Amino acid sequence: MLKIYNLKDKPRYINEIAILTQKEWGQKDLSRKEFETKVKNKISKIKSNFDNVNYCKLILLDNDSLIGFISIFPKDGEERMDLSPWYATMYVKEKYRGKGYSKILNNAILSEARKRNINKLYLKTNLENFYEKFGAKFLEILSTGEKLYCFEILTKRISIIGGSGSGKSTLANILSKELNIPAIHLDSINYNANWIPRDKNKRDTIISSKANEEEWIIDGNYNKTLKERLDKADLIIWLDYSNFSHIKGVCKRICKNYNKEKPDIPGCKERLDFTFLKYVVTYNKKKRPEVLEILKDIPDEKIMIFKRQKDLNKWLKNYYIHDKNILDYIKNV
Repeated sequence: MLKIYNLKDKPRYINEIAILTQKEWGQKDLSRKEFETKVKNKISKIKSNFDNVNYCKLILLDNDSLIGFISIFPKDGEERMDLSPWYATMYVKEKYRGKGYSKILNNAILSEARKRNINKLYLKTNLENFYEKFGAKFLEILSTGEKLYCFEILTKRISIIGGSGSGKSTLANILSKELNIPAIHLDSINYNANWIPRDKNKRDTIISSKANEEEWIIDGNYNKTLKERLDKADLIIWLDYSNFSHIKGVCKRICKNYNKEKPDIPGCKERLDFTFLKYVVTYNKKKRPEVLEILKDIPDEKIMIFKRQKDLNKWLKNYYIHDKNILDYIKNV
């Protein structure tokens, strides 16, 4: 089974990757001792960079067999030190070449860049007419004779899913402010004033229409139209929290805002009733399996899954939030 992993999560492949990297791009005609020293240095460099926000090495496995790898580097060589980060070390083992695995690696690293809010990746190469097919745009010829390219990585559509009380609307509003992309709260489409439900067919038609727009951050599930939205999304964020977290989030929200109008659902005041409470308590048992089934057909590289609020906050602080104070009101749990 083909699957992409972050090398940081599969450290047993570091030695093999260091050897392949040295053979492909390292100095040739080395003695065995010199080669082993180079490999050892590469292993140390890989490990030391794991916590660098502008470093990542993804690997493609077929079950436990390494097919290839690709990276994001903070810098790549001595030229154009003003540019960062870089698309680097696209490598597929010789016996696997010509089978489309380079495309899988390319799509995975661009999706990883999107998750890190990287808008551009730079690339230098001697290859002719290779990276253009992946969307790379030529910039200039470097003094080494290599060609400099740029990948422009746009995140225009983000879908946020998860149970009630997980903070979907809050996250949508934060990302909307940071990325200047409109937030669409599906509950505001489902309900008219005073919690009067909209006709379901009309609701789904409106949701589908919104999903066809050029840019959006949509929060909400509504599983009947979920697959359509997830197919169109550049990035999917699943707040896959425990029942306890859902209940805690709902209780906290109600205690703070009870009988106050919800800003994301105009004309509707915060409330608590048995039907809603039952939905919250049973969400992971009844609705979560439906989400899992839908996600089976979505490329893994598009999906980010958070199990805890503090992991989401860490990701936001590392990659998306420029104003760190915006998260002060979100309590780590």
